Amino acid sequence: MFTLTLHRHVQRRRFADHLWATLRKLTPSFWWASRRAQPARTPAELASLQALAVRELARSHAKTDPGFAADLYAAAARHEGRWED
Repeated sequence: MFTLTLHRHVQRRRFADHLWATLRKLTPSFWWASRRAQPARTPAELASLQALAVRELARSHAKTDPGFAADLYAAAARHEGRWED
């Protein structure tokens, strides 16, 4: 049973790798270059984006666990405040 499961996983992974390689060949190279070339962000910008993600998580927990949501909001503010000028 384990051997069959392991073999199935390996085959699925091999198929995914072949599919990914084919898609990369068919897609124009300028698209891949534009996906890779992202502007460098400052630590303050990164902290702001991370705090935004934590605030979204807090909003999702606001109704079910308001204490946890409050802790997340506080952590986001603290994290963002560390990098402010």
